[in-house]
Amino acid sequence: MKGAPWRRYLWGTPVLLLLVVSFLFPGEQTGENTVIAANPIVRQDTHPLNKDWLEVHWVIRKKCNGCHRPNTDQHDFSTYESLMGLTPHSDTPVVIPGNPEASPLWQYVNWNHNFDPNSDAPESPYMPPDKKEDYLTASQLDTLYRWIKNGALDYVLPDHCNTRPLLETDFVSAKECAQCHPRQYDEWSRSMHAYAQHSPVFEAFTLTMIERTGGTIGTFCTRCHTPIGVSIGENASMRNVHRSRISMEGVTCVVCHRLEKPFYKASGRLPVTPGLVNDGCTYGPFSDPVNPDGSVHDAASSNQLTKSSFCGSCHDVTSPQGVRLEEAFSEWQNSPAAKEGTSCQDCHMGPIPGVPVKSWERPFGKIAVVPGVDPSLLPDRPLSSHTFSGPDYSLLPDTEFPEKLDWMYEKDYRDTKNLTPHQKETLTLLRIKNRQQLAKARNERYTLLKNAAKISVDHPYRASPRDKMKIHVDVTSTTAGHNFPTGFTAERQVWVEVRLVDPYGKQVFASGDFDDNRDLRDEHSHAVEAGLLARDKHLLNFQSKFTVLTTQGTERSVIIPVNRDIRPINVIRPVDEPAQSFGRPSVFRIAKGSLPPLQTVGQSYPVKLPDQAGQYRLLVRLNYRNLPPALFDKIGISHLKHLIETVVIDEYQCVILVE
Repeated sequence: MKGAPWRRYLWGTPVLLLLVVSFLFPGEQTGENTVIAANPIVRQDTHPLNKDWLEVHWVIRKKCNGCHRPNTDQHDFSTYESLMGLTPHSDTPVVIPGNPEASPLWQYVNWNHNFDPNSDAPESPYMPPDKKEDYLTASQLDTLYRWIKNGALDYVLPDHCNTRPLLETDFVSAKECAQCHPRQYDEWSRSMHAYAQHSPVFEAFTLTMIERTGGTIGTFCTRCHTPIGVSIGENASMRNVHRSRISMEGVTCVVCHRLEKPFYKASGRLPVTPGLVNDGCTYGPFSDPVNPDGSVHDAASSNQLTKSSFCGSCHDVTSPQGVRLEEAFSEWQNSPAAKEGTSCQDCHMGPIPGVPVKSWERPFGKIAVVPGVDPSLLPDRPLSSHTFSGPDYSLLPDTEFPEKLDWMYEKDYRDTKNLTPHQKETLTLLRIKNRQQLAKARNERYTLLKNAAKISVDHPYRASPRDKMKIHVDVTSTTAGHNFPTGFTAERQVWVEVRLVDPYGKQVFASGDFDDNRDLRDEHSHAVEAGLLARDKHLLNFQSKFTVLTTQGTERSVIIPVNRDIRPINVIRPVDEPAQSFGRPSVFRIAKGSLPPLQTVGQSYPVKLPDQAGQYRLLVRLNYRNLPPALFDKIGISHLKHLIETVVIDEYQCVILVE
């Protein structure tokens, strides 16, 4: 190995000299005035492979195909063949290969995007109309110009390739669906389905799990958070900044509406059917699909979309070693809601988050607004919310989620002094829209949580100094469909906070309070572990905990679900024991602490009153937090802890007279 660099140097010296001689005396080496070189990988002549077409078509699909569909008066842009054909009302093609300036397509979309005073381009494009956020960006215009200039070629593989891998462009983007389904798109775009892969917590947690398991966990986590990303071959350790845009759409429209057959397996890996909008069938809940003029995609009904088992594909998660990490669907199967025929969709896709409303009891309206089609030809349908209200929320800036503009991928939008007037204007409009969307999502989340549980408090209203007083708090679940909290319950915290303050504002009793890291005073608190604070022995917390078997034969709670006590170098292998028979492997389990549906659990708090008369103020709260700060520390995103929000689900206050 020590001699390898010298061998490379000695081998490279004559080659370098030969190249120098060939450059200085080209004719003397070959007898001609040309330089002989290796054959190029791709011949520099007419070739049936042009990768620019993929990006051009992607842009056209997202910004043009709402109007430019088959069987309409508009030129059909849906495929390469239709785009290159003649327009319905003219003998002039919209694309003239080799001549961008003469091509109507270029003339329609070109504009002075740099606001160059010497440019001959128009100040705004003719297409797309009215939507400034959809104007083609500098990079998109460059690609379109280059594609036409180079012959406007299709993208096909060489003849010797008989198998083509799936590409990003083989799946329909939610932006394409938005052109005819704007209401559903707006709701989905602010949902946690759209946020699934964006989440910085999920990304950091996944990378931590990959490191803890030596990479053997594979795409176990990402296959539910980005089904399309997994389908096109993106591995689990790929950072979000390197993922494709269709991958970053998370649980996008086609993940649910392009499943041809029922899929009853848990833990994801959904078989999403690839293809453009008009290439296949799009499935929905209605048995009488409508296509007034034959210009829209084929549609058919799918009963699975209305069943809870459909949600269970990703909302029941069992690890490769048999740990039941999430049991939302299993909890529903054994719930009062299931016995009454109430599905997940009734609560999470209805008009009131957390309140079951059957589809026929919902408001009716148009589920599609198709450009060029008389709205009266489209039937009124019961409207389902595609926000899928849940307990999570975005930790991203309001310029990154729910939506982001195309030009923001090409330019640092934070450097406002270098932005064009168009970019400044569209950035401002984006912020306004995103903030409105986030506010709607926040209100729906609060409604859902407040419909989940309530508290009742029993205590004496009068007492004497130095009395031992008992405060009893009952927590009652008003959720009939599953435990509370549910999902990845080792992250969710629902706890009772009790505070009693004397007449001078001094705290007499506290349970459910925080340490300096804003963690509860339990076994996951660093301050408690270090002996700096006393453990909260009265804490009523409905959080489940990952529990591992230690080398001493005892158990302890951990934050990351990997048992390094037993196997310091952990590799996920097929289980060697019947874990399903016990519901868990022998060395790892979840200590389930969640509140069962419609059940009540109580806690009594013994309070020793001081020798001080007066009015004491009692505060009792039922709090919810979707993520604990200790988790952020473990996965390396401590800088985001200030974004963790505590939601007060229910509250009780009163005055106790001590005399």
